[in-house]
Amino acid sequence: MNIYLIHTLCRRMLHDKDFRKLVQRSPESAVMSMPFSEDERAALLSGDVGRLNREGASGFLLLILSRFEVFGLTLPVFNRRMRTGSPE
Repeated sequence: MNIYLIHTLCRRMLHDKDFRKLVQRSPESAVMSMPFSEDERAALLSGDVGRLNREGASGFLLLILSRFEVFGLTLPVFNRRMRTGSPE
């Protein structure tokens, strides 16, 4: 898993308004615009923050995704997935 690239996406969400709008409008297109592996794309698009965190992504940076409610993540969903490690 390319943790640096996951962190880059999170930071772009925070600082790049156009990219953030793209992720909100078309998450698949946004994720495809970056060189993620199929596995990384699947984890992001399903909002599997528990797995991303277990594999080394910063929980603090992943929290940005719930701030903008992308990939099906609201704060309660984010918290549950981080706590349980389950994407459900």
